[in-house]
Amino acid sequence: MAREARAAGAPLFALLLVVALAACAGQAPPAAVVPPRVTPAPATPAPAGSPAGSWAQALTFSGDLQGAMDGVLPDSPATRSECTGRNSRPEGAWASALYGTVGPDVYEVLVTVHAYRGPGVYGAPDVMVQVARPDGSAIWQTSGGDRATFTVDPGEESGTVSATLTNLSTTATRLRVDGRWSCRT
Repeated sequence: MAREARAAGAPLFALLLVVALAACAGQAPPAAVVPPRVTPAPATPAPAGSPAGSWAQALTFSGDLQGAMDGVLPDSPATRSECTGRNSRPEGAWASALYGTVGPDVYEVLVTVHAYRGPGVYGAPDVMVQVARPDGSAIWQTSGGDRATFTVDPGEESGTVSATLTNLSTTATRLRVDGRWSCRT
């Protein structure tokens, strides 16, 4: 069963590895990267989707984007919030994609942590945070000297994030995201 769990998590781990390697090489990953949709075998850990948009968020945005994200949207083909949560430790990587509204517009908040060891505090460069419009028309991401702190609470389904992000179009630090996040696995 452990071999099946690793095999099912391999596509997600591969995605995280590509994002991490691109960040280390100073290259931006593809716009609005979303973890792949994996149909796991029964009892195999996989990212959990958001049932009817029920994950509460308390994220605030300042800079290029002003406002707050209070929850995730109900799942749709274009906006499926996912989280690896407590299934992350065996793969050694964390990933979440949260889709919600900030003002009238939809944004995705993507967080990846490589070298994930379980609940605790993680910082740059192990943490990558990206905020993007789903169509890729605006993308901000931690890079270079940007600061990022991502905390995972003991249940591994909530925590905090505080990050400055660089606008990938202008390469200027133009966005800050702070607050509490949550997900379910």
